[in-house]
Amino acid sequence: MLQKLNIVVRKGSFENIPIRIESGLWRYAPIVAIERSAPLRITATGHGIPDGWRVAIMNARVLGEFAAQSNPPKDRDLRPVVLPDPDTVEFNAINGAAFKPHTGGGHLAWLDPMDLSPFIGARMNVRTETGGELLANWTTETGELEIDTANRALWLRLSAEQTEALTPGVKVFDIELIRPVVGPDRICAFDSTLVVLDETTTE
Repeated sequence: MLQKLNIVVRKGSFENIPIRIESGLWRYAPIVAIERSAPLRITATGHGIPDGWRVAIMNARVLGEFAAQSNPPKDRDLRPVVLPDPDTVEFNAINGAAFKPHTGGGHLAWLDPMDLSPFIGARMNVRTETGGELLANWTTETGELEIDTANRALWLRLSAEQTEALTPGVKVFDIELIRPVVGPDRICAFDSTLVVLDETTTE
């Protein structure tokens, strides 16, 4: 099953968004400490997890229902994180203030970002709904997309004029990556969502 992505842009603003795709290769980082905090913070020295990436917590009994029950973790066990610093991840959706003290053990687990080096181009179609009217076609050739192999990211770069042309609301999109010889690879679900927020107004 292809990953369903969610991208948020604001109408009338310049956007510079990294898009990363989960591969099938699991990575693990030992947990050094778990803060009893809201949101939950976990220290895993030099983990290398990308900001905003989906991560599971394994074998940390103090976390109870929030720890993965399967090995490897299932999709429902993966939650997005933010990175306060290179050694820490923060789970905004988990309040850990009432957890028992962490006495040791456990791992963070995540799927390695997809290697983009085999690809020479990309295209992204935005529609009103799955199979609906085409609203935008963004490509590496026209400059809205850029393949960043070093950071394993496909950058979406939109001008203020391009986002201004979008109506607020939820759209759907799909992305294809292009290889030099064989056909394109679809890398996300057809019902991945592009949420267009209305312009920010100040008085």
